[in-house]
Amino acid sequence: MTRLPSTLSTHAPLLCFGISLLLVAFAAGVAIAKLEVFPYGIMAGAWSAALDWRENWRAYIRQRPDQLIEPARFDGDRVTAYVPGEASAGVTLITGLWSDEQGINLVDLDGTHLHEWRVSFNEIWPAAPHLDEQPHDWDTHIHGTLLYPNGDVVFNFDYMGLVKMNKCGDVIWKLPEKTHHSIFEDGDGNLWVGVRRRVTQPRPNMPKLAAPFWEEFIVSVSPNGKTLQSISLLDVIVESKYNGIMFADGQGGVGRWGEMQSVEMHMNDIEVLSAEQAESFPLFQEGDIMVSLRNLNWIAIIDPDTELIKWSKVGPFLRQHDPDYLDSGKISVFDNRRDDAGGVVLGGSRILEIDPITQNVSTLYKSDGKDLFYTGALGKHQHLPNGNILITEGQAGRAFEITPEGEVVWSYINRWDEDEVAWIEEATRYPMHYAAFAEEKC
Repeated sequence: MTRLPSTLSTHAPLLCFGISLLLVAFAAGVAIAKLEVFPYGIMAGAWSAALDWRENWRAYIRQRPDQLIEPARFDGDRVTAYVPGEASAGVTLITGLWSDEQGINLVDLDGTHLHEWRVSFNEIWPAAPHLDEQPHDWDTHIHGTLLYPNGDVVFNFDYMGLVKMNKCGDVIWKLPEKTHHSIFEDGDGNLWVGVRRRVTQPRPNMPKLAAPFWEEFIVSVSPNGKTLQSISLLDVIVESKYNGIMFADGQGGVGRWGEMQSVEMHMNDIEVLSAEQAESFPLFQEGDIMVSLRNLNWIAIIDPDTELIKWSKVGPFLRQHDPDYLDSGKISVFDNRRDDAGGVVLGGSRILEIDPITQNVSTLYKSDGKDLFYTGALGKHQHLPNGNILITEGQAGRAFEITPEGEVVWSYINRWDEDEVAWIEEATRYPMHYAAFAEEKC
């Protein structure tokens, strides 16, 4: 009979014990992941952080802002297409990364940079009491921008604060809240923004949601930077009896954000129906608030007085952005169609139009054989006075204008180097008189 070597024989029980521990640990890990019980949140957070470091390690060692840079899909730099007479007149405000600095540029149709605002979070907030820790400038980006005729701009540092700055770069006011994604100005000049807040008290209408947790709020801000109204998105959904939509995928909007629970629906747009447009929307009234909840593939219209949902639609858009009320009585939306395969599976992003009465959906623009129009994140669109649409293809570093027939008549590329582009968070066309301040000295 063959005998085990004496050393192996001596340590066999210890070896078996170690293998057993590994098997138990593996089984426990599978069970924790499957059932999402403690310490699933810690494990998931650690794994997410590891993946983030793998992708963006050079940004974290402050070598270069990799999280805002993508492989180039298009040739050229700055204006790569311009058809005079076909492109809608005006100047374009473009938000993005410029030579490793966050900034906002005002650009003429021929590509001339008329004015720029370079912004640094740490110069504006050398100490940020509303944040848990002081970020590096590359840890945020400008997401949501509004230009005034005199050269003032309002913008979000994404999840880090709302700022109003004059044309010379001087801060007029700043709001220390975790504002994000979009800014909408209503007819009274008030601003509407999304805000994420740390809630420390349990919600009576969701008693099992343990505090503290992160929650989304719809917030209006006066022209001088004062908070006027704050609406809990969670309360709106629960009180409107739409609880089920948060859990339609078996997990839903209640997850984790870092080390704390989060009602994570990813609200990425807020718009308010104007008096003029309300005449075209028999189901809605002036002041009704439209929100886009990306993680739920959901658009909802909220009555600002009752704070209840009066209309909503799920899909066919997927991870959508930027729904707009149109003068025609329709709603258009930027349908990212994020398929985690670079847009290849579903065929790229689209611009859709929804009839609120019939809920019929039609396609205004999508990819064709010439190129793949796709951005998995970000994304904006603007209907222009001449019937064209200006589209921000954020992760492609491109803004482009199309005619109703889908012909590209203006295009801008935010080139980083020969092989890469930097994100464009937003491109918005303004009338020519908005450029008059650029002639004035600071």
